[in-house]
Amino acid sequence: MSPAFLYDYISKPEDLFALSDEDFLLVIHDDFKGELNRLKCAYSVGGRCDTPPSSKSPSVIVYGEDYDEVNRTLTGLLVLKWICSNRYDLLVANQAEALKLSRESFDWMHDFYQKWISNPNELYALITSIVVNDIGKDENLASDCEKKTGERVTGLNHDMILLKAVQAGLIDCMDRLPPEDRDDLIRGMELGAEFNFGQLAQAENAPACLVGLAKMRGHTRSFRLRFEEQLLDIAGAAGHLDWAGAKKLTQSNFDAYRTVYDVGMGIIDGLSLRAGYDLVLQRRLDLLREKGFRPLNLENDDDRALARILCMSSVADLSTAELYGRVWTSLDNDVRLLLRKSLNIDGSVAEPAVQVTYIPALITQAVDINGPGSTESKERALRSALHYLCRVISAPGKPDGPVVVIERNVFATLKGVVQSPQFREDPSILETAAIPESLVALMEESDTGV
Repeated sequence: MSPAFLYDYISKPEDLFALSDEDFLLVIHDDFKGELNRLKCAYSVGGRCDTPPSSKSPSVIVYGEDYDEVNRTLTGLLVLKWICSNRYDLLVANQAEALKLSRESFDWMHDFYQKWISNPNELYALITSIVVNDIGKDENLASDCEKKTGERVTGLNHDMILLKAVQAGLIDCMDRLPPEDRDDLIRGMELGAEFNFGQLAQAENAPACLVGLAKMRGHTRSFRLRFEEQLLDIAGAAGHLDWAGAKKLTQSNFDAYRTVYDVGMGIIDGLSLRAGYDLVLQRRLDLLREKGFRPLNLENDDDRALARILCMSSVADLSTAELYGRVWTSLDNDVRLLLRKSLNIDGSVAEPAVQVTYIPALITQAVDINGPGSTESKERALRSALHYLCRVISAPGKPDGPVVVIERNVFATLKGVVQSPQFREDPSILETAAIPESLVALMEESDTGV
């Protein structure tokens, strides 16, 4: 009889990854029932898929019905299985040919993960990290944390809620880890609470937010574990819509996350925060330049602002880059000037930067570049999205205290406006949508040590 528990497999990962996908998911579920139940209650960005896979979703396999965040998390774990079992065909099965992850990049991931998961503790720590990553999106976790600690955590980002819950002893699976692994994951969560890999990969945050990477100096393993988990997070990001592959782990997104890894290792070794941030922008521009897009100079504020917007939207092909370029140059002067100024603020107490959380999802869903509609309609949608970004990022007001980065979260606008039928008829309704409240994304510390 085969072993029934995850711990029976982790010393022989080749046996774990030789299981069928369905058996693999059931083994994971048996070990993390409480944590996956949390994900059933987690909020989701939603979205649409015109042709969903004919196969059962991971959530249906485990629970008999679909839960978005369960599907996203379990798809990320399936991608780990496919990488380690050398199933390139499965990973890229639902990727567009023009965006497909290269075999060379897949081989890099295969070698990278195989090198570290040969250590059973590291494999179990990685799986734990993937499972718990998004459970801070469960509103019940925030309320449970508040009941236990008396500290208000509702309204914090989901990474910070997770960290608070772990510190309060509410995440049982964390207590099963050896102390060294638990400490490394918590250190990675502390990094994630103030620094998000995806936000840097998409230039969604500000250079000041990279201060968390500098705090990882001397803790390279913690950073590496966090990177391993975050790469699988993007791999499963579309798993609630299409679980028959790693739809979001395209070549351009892999390159962006590989860049984040290089940025992190560089900052750990002493690179400045601005230089690290601009490495992300420059590699996106290099990619587009190879496709034939015009060169942009990061020393020029106008070019750098456009580079951030191209990164926010993960633009990876010439026609889309040219569409963004046309819309950028056609913006009203006052809008373009405000965006140029706001998108080039690094973040300090004297001049806080504004992080518009969920703006990459809002822009890409608004434009829906591969969806129905004419080029002109997509340009109108992008123009409205940039007008809205301008209003949100340049609005006055900030929370009290020595705030370095202000967060304004446009998730409600994404759900209520961009995903509404009315938006397709008239994208301009986005331009007058409400500006979210200002929250603290990063405060000045008395001594950061950097």
